[in-house]
Amino acid sequence: MESNSFFLQRALARGADWHFSYPALCMASSTDPVDERRKQIVVAAADDTTVRMAFFSSLGAILDFQASWDEMDGATRGWLKFTTRWNRWWLPEAAALASIERHANAPTDVRFATGSGRVAPSDTDAFRRYLDTIEQHYRRDEAISRNLFAPDAAFDIQSRALAP
Repeated sequence: MESNSFFLQRALARGADWHFSYPALCMASSTDPVDERRKQIVVAAADDTTVRMAFFSSLGAILDFQASWDEMDGATRGWLKFTTRWNRWWLPEAAALASIERHANAPTDVRFATGSGRVAPSDTDAFRRYLDTIEQHYRRDEAISRNLFAPDAAFDIQSRALAP
């Protein structure tokens, strides 16, 4: 699929520090019945010039992507339209949704992180605080918390983060 090559060139694979900071988000797309159809979780922030998306895949990868809307060609926007349809999206507020809708498509499965307010896509500290808010949401899920806080959970999370 050539349309995702721009994404693959720009996405940063996040390492163990993100896995240790967001274990519930890492588990959310692979734990039944948290996400009914085991959707990949996309945590995004967008404005009129830039979009930032952190993908939490069911395979355990965390990919952090940031680009200006102007950098994206038609093929990249086509790929983005696909991701808005098939993934669960978290956004900080309605203005981010409007920006994504204006430049691609509105996600079909979108949730808002209550209390996050506006998050500038290029502000990594604000983006990490926003991820913390969503992490807390998933930690409250019974299936995830049971896995996270079981006696062997710390070993299991560390093993997943360090696995090739």
